[in-house]
Amino acid sequence: MTTVAQTMTTPYYWQGEWVDEEEAGRRLDRLGSILPALPGPLDVEHVLGACEKFAALLTDRDGAEYERLFTDLTDPATTALPVADAEAALAGLAAALDRGLLAAQLTAELGGTAPHRPAPAAFAGGAAELWQPIGTLVHIAPRNVAVAGVLSVVEGLLAGNVNVVKTSGGESLFTQHALAMLADADPSGQVRDRLVVLRFSSRDTEWLRRLCRPADAVAVWGTEEAVEGVARFLPSGCRLVEWGPKISLAYLDRTGERRDGRALRALARDILRNGQRTCTSPQVVYVDTDDTEVLFTEARALADALAAEADAFPELPRGTAEQAEVTNVVTVARLEEHLGLTRTFSGPDGRWHVLADKRPGLTASPLFGTVWVKPLPREDIVRVLHPMRRYLQTVGLHTAPDQAVPLATEFFRAGALRIAEPGSMLASYPGEPHDGQLALQRYSRRVSIAMAGVSGVGERA
Repeated sequence: MTTVAQTMTTPYYWQGEWVDEEEAGRRLDRLGSILPALPGPLDVEHVLGACEKFAALLTDRDGAEYERLFTDLTDPATTALPVADAEAALAGLAAALDRGLLAAQLTAELGGTAPHRPAPAAFAGGAAELWQPIGTLVHIAPRNVAVAGVLSVVEGLLAGNVNVVKTSGGESLFTQHALAMLADADPSGQVRDRLVVLRFSSRDTEWLRRLCRPADAVAVWGTEEAVEGVARFLPSGCRLVEWGPKISLAYLDRTGERRDGRALRALARDILRNGQRTCTSPQVVYVDTDDTEVLFTEARALADALAAEADAFPELPRGTAEQAEVTNVVTVARLEEHLGLTRTFSGPDGRWHVLADKRPGLTASPLFGTVWVKPLPREDIVRVLHPMRRYLQTVGLHTAPDQAVPLATEFFRAGALRIAEPGSMLASYPGEPHDGQLALQRYSRRVSIAMAGVSGVGERA
């Protein structure tokens, strides 16, 4: 068992061992032999128990484990998260590993907490069906969301898979350390035996090819370029699970009550939380109007809401390129005011920007509190948004209750995947589809047994 007192500087964690690059390179061609060598299937109870113990460590700020992970996240040379962001990331990870929530996710996505037991198949006489692991699951973790790789692996473990994780070459060892702690929290060793975590650059195409060669599925978190860069190395029949880039928006319907300002302040919190860096953060606010003056009035009201809420959220540091992009977009919008196309509203310290634009086309935001406000009469929702259907994710919908379903239907027709209320766009519930898919099912196979007198068929737990 690895303890945090040990020096863990090598970026390669292999089934409970910390190995150097040379040893990892030797073992890489043996990835496909891990699964056949295991004595039997993974017991989900061991995964739930390990997650419960690890979550407890994440809530102990005085513990050595917490300090190790916090140091990884705030390392100025790699992940470089601000203190508040690092604390929020660890708190969020602890919450996501709650045993009750994970059990609920298993039930919602795979039908119960024992999905690998045969259960009677509907409309099939005496046949039985069950979920089985897809096998060897490779995760290509994103660099911009520190905990995503860990959570993807937890879902892979819940589905019963052998999990192999690649982190970026310039990252800290957060993912390695976190998953080693998760493995150590399982005294049976079953979790440990199903974990390999490697750190290397995607430019190392030889290692990437060897990593993907034995995979039954590869989950890729990242841009279209990242997905394409990995997809060319997948063997025939390997399942590609894309968790690609998405854009979210808010919609202020003409029937929504906004006189008291609560809806706009809730929307402002969605914009300010986490610097708009999650795919569910609104980048565009559409107003149900074709009247430019109504559009600009709503933009001013949203600016007032951002001014009222901004102090409650930590200001996130911006890199030189990020600040340059914000400055460029805002400058162009201000110049276009002279053409009557835009109107801009900015915080006195540049903390936030509202860019009202009379052109309805969906435009990505440079983030960090910068949001577009555009006109979109409800009759034009599908026509305007459908060309971007592959990128649409969450719509923060503010409307009268009796208009919620009709409007949601229009956004679903346009390609959106989630409808939420302003103020809760970044929230989720156990078993909620992610990008229109159920993760545990994408990491599993549905199999059947159609034989008379088969034993072991019973109700799913």
